[in-house]
This record gives sequence, structure tokens and C-alpha cells, in this order.
Amino acid sequence: MIDLLVIGAGPAGSVAAIHAARDGMRVTLVERFHHPRPKACAEYASPRIAEELARAGLPLAAWRETAVPLDGMRIVVDEAGFDVRYADRRGARTAWGLDRRAFDALLAAEAQRAGATLLEGTSLVELTRDEDGRVRGAVLAGADGRRRTISADHLIGADGARSRVARLLGVERPVRAPRRLGLVAHYTGLPELQRSGEMHVGRGWYVGLAPTPGGELNVGMALPFGAPGGTKARFEAAIAGLPAVAQRLDGARRCSPIRGAAPIGHRVAEVAGEGWMLIGDAAGFIDPFTGEGIYRALRSARAATRALHSADPTASYRAERRAAFGSKDALTWLVQGMLAARPLLGYVARRLNERPAMALRLGSALGDCRPASDAFSPRLLASVLRP
Repeated sequence: MIDLLVIGAGPAGSVAAIHAARDGMRVTLVERFHHPRPKACAEYASPRIAEELARAGLPLAAWRETAVPLDGMRIVVDEAGFDVRYADRRGARTAWGLDRRAFDALLAAEAQRAGATLLEGTSLVELTRDEDGRVRGAVLAGADGRRRTISADHLIGADGARSRVARLLGVERPVRAPRRLGLVAHYTGLPELQRSGEMHVGRGWYVGLAPTPGGELNVGMALPFGAPGGTKARFEAAIAGLPAVAQRLDGARRCSPIRGAAPIGHRVAEVAGEGWMLIGDAAGFIDPFTGEGIYRALRSARAATRALHSADPTASYRAERRAAFGSKDALTWLVQGMLAARPLLGYVARRLNERPAMALRLGSALGDCRPASDAFSPRLLASVLRP
């Protein structure tokens, strides 16, 4: 019997394992693949990952080689555009373009150094429960097909947007809207990489560009779900349909396969129950558009491991999630509404370009550098929307 079994060794799972192991818990961390492994991710992270990693004992110097600093992101709608920048009370903050292969491998290795047992190449088969229905561990299978059962006082599902833990628990729900296909690839050979990310919004789709270590550019896109055409053809058509993106990639070479995820997003009915919790993307997420998923993964990992020390872990975790993410989820839905009403988004982009102070306030809320509720203030909305 161990104290904690964590399924999934991405950022959420590895950081949960780090926190728990450093708290003296006996932890096993399970990963289906072997690090380093590719990940279909936009690889753009908002500034607050630095604080969360520091709380896990990883100062900037520990992970700096896996990331490049970015000033922020430029959002472009037709000919209109505005800059998303971040600031808190200490001043301007930096976003990050991540190499997810190296970043995730580093975090998994840190979990081992903290005292967790890492089982790579190991898949979840089923959950085990006691006579009262409480989750008490899992049956796992190695690459050779051999099965083993690990009993644990608590189980954390951190296995991403296609979470098998959520499915086995019966809490996964269909994504009704927005339903989009995500495609990602890396490019190299660009004469110059800019110091910021870019998000170009088309009519029904958008393409993001994020510089990453090694002089590469992550090209990620969200396309209408279920539209006809092969993956490569749709990927290339999305780029060609946005002249500014096509111009940026002129002469560059795709240096990775095109990887995809569909639909973007994940929904669950519950994030915690007797003996279990879901964190990161496994706990459900809305397409964040401007890249806050990794911060959310790290923050939810901290909330879950803190809850393990409370009298009622389920209630404590739910409460901390509401406090941490409630207003931000509302803001994310507002952004999704604007994406669905493209003329409105274009109007807002023009107004924010003319009012950089308002753009900074909105960007800081999107990047978790100030309360998301600030973006809903009547004064800010009036300042953005008035002619």
C-alpha cells in the first residue's frame, strides 16, 4: 500500500508527485509512454508557471534551458491586431515558449529525485475499489502486457484531455461546444524568430505561432471539427488561408510530424470523489486560446496535494479549484463567445490596439497576473467597447 498513485507524468502529474513526495508521502507516478515524448501542444505558457514551479522546488535556473522568454502574444483579426502583454504589481511579466519534450522529461525526473517511483511504459487497465466504492488503487499493464495491482490511499488522474481515469470513473462528458480539431507541428529555417507569440484568427479557424528552444517555431491551429479533407491538406490550407501566417513561414521547413487532438477541450461531471481527484486537462478544460493550460495544470496539482492533508480532501479540492479557476473560466467563455462572433472580435481588437492600457489589463487577467474578475468590470468593458 502506498499513499498516492498518480496516473500521467505530464506537468500536472509530475508536479503533484513532487509536492506529495516532498511532503513525505509514498508516491508512484505512472506514464504510458517513455520520456522524452512528443506532445500535441501549443507550447505557449503564461507567466505564472514560474511561481508554481518555484513552489515545487524548481527555480527558473532549473528549467530555463527548456524554455525561451516571450514578451507576450499578438492577436490579429484581419488587418486589426493588438498585443497581449502581462504585468502584476512587480511590473512586466514574461511568457514562455516551451520545449514540451524536454520540459516534461525534466519534471518527471525531478519527481524521481523528490522520492517518487516512476513507472514509464505503463498503462492504466482499471481502477480498484473497496467494498464501500472508494477508489483504492489501480491495475496497471507494462509494455510486455504483464499486469500488476498497486493499492493506494489516494489516486490522482493527470492523464490529459483523453483521460482514461475520468472514463473509468464514469465522470467524462461529451464536448458540445466549441468543437474544434487541434493540429500542431514544428518549423525550422526561419531567418528570425520574434520575441512574442502570435494568434491569427481566420473565418472559423485560428493559427498560433510560438517560438520554442532550438530556433524552432510551434505552429498550432484550431479548425472546424468534422470538416472534410486529410490532415496535411487541412493544415496547409489553414496556413495558406491566412496570408500573414503564410508570409511568416515562407522559406521555412516543417521539421516534425503534424500531430492532432480532437476535440480541443474536455468536460467532466466531477473533479473529485472518494479516494480520487482529477487535475490538469483530465479535470476538464475549455480551449484557452491564449495559452494558460500549463499554469492551470501546475496550479491544480498544488491544490490537489494540499487537499490530501485536509479532513475532507474532496471538499477542500473542489473549493480551492473554484477560488482559483472560477472567474478565469468565465473569462475564457467570454473569449470563446468573441471567437464565435468574429465581427465583434475584430472591433474589440481595433479598440484594444488604440487603448494599450486596457489591453494590458485584459492580457494580465488572461495570463493570471491579476484577478480574472478585473476583466469583467463595467468600467473596463465600457472603455473597450465605446467608440
